[in-house]
Amino acid sequence: MALKQESVPALASPMLHRTEYREAGPPPLATEEFEEDEFQDAAEEQLEYTMDLQTAFEECEVAMRKFFNNDLVGASNIMKPWCRTSLYHSLGMSIFEFIPAMLTFDHGQINRALAALKVCISICNQHRRNFSLVESIGTMIRKPNFSTYTDLEAHAELCYAEALLLQAMMTIMEGEDLTGLIKGTIKVKNCYNSYKDCAKILARKQWESETSRIHFHSGVRLGTATFNVMISLLPPRIISLLEFVGFSGNKSYGLTELVAGMRSAGLRAVLCELTLLAYHLVICHFIGARGDLDICQEILDKELKVYPDGVWFLLFKGRLELMRGMFNPAIVTYNLAIDSQDMWLQFRHVCYWEIMWVNGLKMDWRQAAVYANKLMEESSWSRTIYTYTKAALLLQLGEDLKLGERQQCNDLMRNASYYKQRIAGKSLPMEKFMIKRCARYSTQGHQLVLPALELLCLWNMFPVLARHERAAQDVLKLIETTRDRLDAGPKEWMAGYEADNRALLWYLHGCCLSAMGLPRLALDSLDSVMLLKNEIKEDTFLLPYAMAEIAVCYHYLGDDDRALQILTDTRKKYSGYSLESRLQFRMHSRMIMIKEKEQKNKTESIKKKCVVKL
Repeated sequence: MALKQESVPALASPMLHRTEYREAGPPPLATEEFEEDEFQDAAEEQLEYTMDLQTAFEECEVAMRKFFNNDLVGASNIMKPWCRTSLYHSLGMSIFEFIPAMLTFDHGQINRALAALKVCISICNQHRRNFSLVESIGTMIRKPNFSTYTDLEAHAELCYAEALLLQAMMTIMEGEDLTGLIKGTIKVKNCYNSYKDCAKILARKQWESETSRIHFHSGVRLGTATFNVMISLLPPRIISLLEFVGFSGNKSYGLTELVAGMRSAGLRAVLCELTLLAYHLVICHFIGARGDLDICQEILDKELKVYPDGVWFLLFKGRLELMRGMFNPAIVTYNLAIDSQDMWLQFRHVCYWEIMWVNGLKMDWRQAAVYANKLMEESSWSRTIYTYTKAALLLQLGEDLKLGERQQCNDLMRNASYYKQRIAGKSLPMEKFMIKRCARYSTQGHQLVLPALELLCLWNMFPVLARHERAAQDVLKLIETTRDRLDAGPKEWMAGYEADNRALLWYLHGCCLSAMGLPRLALDSLDSVMLLKNEIKEDTFLLPYAMAEIAVCYHYLGDDDRALQILTDTRKKYSGYSLESRLQFRMHSRMIMIKEKEQKNKTESIKKKCVVKL
C-alpha cells in the first residue's frame, strides 16, 4: 500500500509501520512548550508509527549539525515530529529541554525537561528486551543472552540509560529535600546497571548494521567513561560508599575511552569532545588538577573549522585562552560567543561571568562590576552571588571609589541576603559565605579587606593569574601594600577581627606566591596564618585552606611524603568550616596527583633496573 511521498518529512524517508491504514505522515505534534499532561497522554497511548533506526541516525546527525551551528529552531523542528515515537528523536528533544534546565535551574524548565524524559523512557521501554516473569527469575541465576538482542533493542537499552541519567540529574535538581536526592541516586544506580548491560551487548552481539554498531559503541564509551571519570573525582568517603553499592571509577580508563570516542565516527563523538573540554577546562580548574590543554586545542581546532560560529566551541575556546593567561583574546572570543546566537540567554550569562573574572584578573574593577551588574539584571541563577560580587569589585577600587558608588555598595551588601535560595534542598555554600561577609562589612564600619581578590582566590583564579606575569606582579604588590597599610593604620574599625583580616592577607599572599612558582616564600606567609589560629574569631576556614596550600608547596618542592601527610591530617582534623566541600575536592585531587607521581616514579625505576640487568 503506497504512502504519499509529500507527507513524509523533507529531511528523511522513514519506514513507517501501521496497525491500520491511514494517510502516512508524522504523528501529531506535541505542543510547542511540551506540556507535561500531553507528554503523559503520549506515554499512555498505543503508538502506531515508528521510524527505522538508520533514518533516525541520519536525522539526528542533521539535527546535531544544526544545533552546533546555533540553529536551535531547525534542530528542534527535526526532532519534534517524531519525538513521541522514535527513540533518538525523543532523546534528542529531551536533551534540548535538558540543557536550558541545567543552565537556569528554572523549575518550569526543569518540569518540561522531566516531562520530555518521561516520554523518552516510555518509548525506550517499548523497545527494550522484555522478559516474562519466569525469564526474569531466570536472569537472577543465569545471565541474559545478550548476543540475541536486535539492533533496536540494543539502542533502546542505550537510550534508556542516557535518558535515565538525565532524569536522575533533573530529579536531584528539582527536589527540595532528601527525597529528591534519594530518588535521583536510585535512578543513577539503574542507569549504571544499564550501561554495564550495554557494554556486554557490545561485546557479544552480532550487528545487523555496521553503522548501528559504531553509533552504539560511541554511546557506550561516552556513558561508561563519564561514570568512571566523575566517580574517580569524589572524595574517599563517598567513593567507599559508592563502591559498596556497586559503583567504581577509573579516571585513566575513562579519559582514554573519551578520547577513543571522540576520534570515532559515532553519533556521540562530538559529545565525547564536549565532555573532555568540560573536564579539562572547567572541572580540573575547580578541583585544582592539571587539565590537558593540548587535547582541548586539538578538539577546538577541528570543530571550529566545521562550526566557526558555534557558541559551544567559542565558549570553550575563550575558556582555553583564559586558562593560558591570554586575557584580552579570551574577552574577544567570549564577545564572539555572545554575538553568535540570541535564543538561549543562558550562554550569554556564562560569557558575562567569564568576562567579569577576566577583568578582575586584569584589576579592571569597574569593568568587572559592569558584568556583575548584567548578571544581576538578567540571570536567575544566584542573585546573592552576583550582588555581593558586584559590591566586592567596587570596594576593590579603594580610594578611587566615588560617593555614589559607596552608597551603591552599602545597598548591595544590605540586599544580598534577601536573594538567598535553595537548590536541591540546600543553600549554596558560596551564598552562605557571602552573606557572612555582608554581615562583616556592616560590623567593620562598611569596610572589607581585599574582597575581590579573596573571591578570585576562592574561585581558584590565582593559578590562571600566574600565567600572566605582569598581572600576577600587580596583584602581589596590591596584597603587600594593603598588608603594610593595615600594620601602620588604626585598628578600631576592625571591631575585633584584626587576626581574621591579617590571616586573610597572609593567606592571599601565600597563595599568590605559590601560584607564581615560589613555594619557599609562600610557606613563610602560610605559616603566618597558622600562627594566628588561636586568635582568629570567625574565619576558621583559613586554617584548613592554608594547610592544603602548604601541602601544595611541599609537593612543588619534591617532598611528597610530607605533602601527603599534611593533606591526610587536614582532612581528619578540620570539619564544619565555610566552603568545606570545594576544599575536600581539591585535597582529594592533590592526593591523587601525588600518588600518581609516586606510581610513575616506581614504574620508571623498575624499567631502569630491568634495562641495567639486560
